[in-house]
Amino acid sequence: MSNNILGIDVSKRKLDVALCFDGKTLNKKFDNSPSGCSLLVAWLETLHRESVHVCLESTGVYGDLVAHVIHDAGHVGSVVNPLRIKAYGVSSLSRNKTDKVDARLIADFCLTQKPKQWLPPSPQVAKIQALSRRIDSLEEMLQAERNRLDVSPKDTRSSINRIIKTLEKEIESLGKQIKDHIDQNPKLKNQNDLLKTIPGIGEKTSQLLLAEIEFERFDSARAVAAYAGVTPKQRKSGTSLNFTRLSKMGNSRLRKRLYFPAIVAGQHNQVIKEFAKRLANNGKSGKQIVCASIRKLLHIAFGVLKNQTPFDPNVAFQG
Repeated sequence: MSNNILGIDVSKRKLDVALCFDGKTLNKKFDNSPSGCSLLVAWLETLHRESVHVCLESTGVYGDLVAHVIHDAGHVGSVVNPLRIKAYGVSSLSRNKTDKVDARLIADFCLTQKPKQWLPPSPQVAKIQALSRRIDSLEEMLQAERNRLDVSPKDTRSSINRIIKTLEKEIESLGKQIKDHIDQNPKLKNQNDLLKTIPGIGEKTSQLLLAEIEFERFDSARAVAAYAGVTPKQRKSGTSLNFTRLSKMGNSRLRKRLYFPAIVAGQHNQVIKEFAKRLANNGKSGKQIVCASIRKLLHIAFGVLKNQTPFDPNVAFQG
């Protein structure tokens, strides 16, 4: 591991960084922009820091740019769940919270905990991911406009209807771009066709899985479920505390978007239908059953792609 450690506290507009090397720490600020990220890389070069382990929190789109720039510059990057940094700060009895302090805390975490390296998605997957997430944003805007239409004054309804039609048209266009991209890439097309053999997974759900999970990077179905945050988390202490809940330490977009496909799978996928029935007989609630069905659906998807064979309920029952 590199002795040069860079912690980055990411915000919408700024990057507060703490560079630790040779027993000293340097703090600096950069704009969270393409030019700002380029200046950050150039700054490391002027300090002759050619191999740096860079660590930042997973903050959605705000950290994507700097993570990619750091990787492209040849440095090692780690993108860490913010809960890990928060817990580390508590364990270190960190009392102050400023951007500068947070950057140093992230650097200390990187030095002591040695988080695994982050790798960007392949260009083929990155394109689906960008388009798919853009559709999510537009669908939120579309729903907001539809909600406004129900209670809006008469004079504004024509404007709202125009925006709704524009959003619907753009969402349709982006969906077509995703489909064309998948159809033109043999590997993605094969994966898409295999995933759609699973009852409960249609075109949109298959595209979601291809956008958010590069299955070949995972060693097991459980690792895929953990990435989605749908593995069980048990809390047990003495005789008064004993319960299990969803960990939710993973990709929230997957959990949200797979909720209704899991319900559909529970009605039309014989494997998940039997699985849900068994859970119901054991007294699990409806929400618990759906969340467990999401995990089961991901397990099946992993198996189908790993074995490169269409869904077979007989095989899935044995898994």
